[in-house]
Amino acid sequence: MNSGESMDFVFSRGGLTISGWECTVKLKQYPADSALVDRVITPKDGEWPGFLTPAETAALTVGITYFLTAELVNASTGEIDQVDDDVRLSITADWAA
Repeated sequence: MNSGESMDFVFSRGGLTISGWECTVKLKQYPADSALVDRVITPKDGEWPGFLTPAETAALTVGITYFLTAELVNASTGEIDQVDDDVRLSITADWAA
């Protein structure tokens, strides 16, 4: 993807209900553990749709691999889960280039 463009994403529980679950999306540099983006996503129609903003992608380094992951927390049961289908991405060029 190009630096400075937005990137849509959608996370779900694979057909299971999302009622009671909170989804936090984290963008990390591979293989590091610290999150560059750490944001709670508002649910819609049984999924968690969102996007990385142009400012967020513009802050990423060309040629580095990043991954976008979703951590799910159910406050009433204390369960913590992670969506299995992490999204891997890398910035190939500046949007203005």
